[in-house]
Amino acid sequence: MPNWCSASYVIEGDAVEVKKLYDLMLRLQQRKTPSIKNGFGTTWLGCLVNALGGNWEEVYCRGDWNNLEMVDEVLKFTTETAWGPCDETFELVCNTFPTLSYYYQSEEPGASEYWTNDVEGKYFPDKYIVDLCTPDDTWYKEYFSNLADLLQWFEDDISNQPVKSIKEILAITEQWPKENNNAFCNIYEYAISD
Repeated sequence: MPNWCSASYVIEGDAVEVKKLYDLMLRLQQRKTPSIKNGFGTTWLGCLVNALGGNWEEVYCRGDWNNLEMVDEVLKFTTETAWGPCDETFELVCNTFPTLSYYYQSEEPGASEYWTNDVEGKYFPDKYIVDLCTPDDTWYKEYFSNLADLLQWFEDDISNQPVKSIKEILAITEQWPKENNNAFCNIYEYAISD
């Protein structure tokens, strides 16, 4: 069984091509049965690959999409895929619709892999994730667009002492009592994909 990767996508480009892709995905999604038999349903990425003229056995498409919507002439949706984002599927989309570009941000917590291709932060400004449980069993999952905000949050909301680096945060949390509680602190930075 794979680790599942959650990703959010935004596809932009010529409004006519964005709308064509949206309409195609919506038609596939609204079918009573999948266009290709599979274990994911009508929103299996393999159905999209097939509809674009690709071969689902040659393009990595192990997953499905959800939350499809058009917002201000861009297409937005989420995916759940095995192990990581399905870049090959969206490269096929962009080859089929040459004006389109895709941006994503993904989380695969099982292997602690956090990725984005949105270098400028145009659609996905978050750069850090803090996954933390305090000694009193208070859980946090917080997102930050910059390190300064992360450090300030930790000072103000968690430690009540100044910190100047992630290393200092981890030194503080390593001192938390471990017996009979779930205290931990994980800080991840989104890596830029190729």
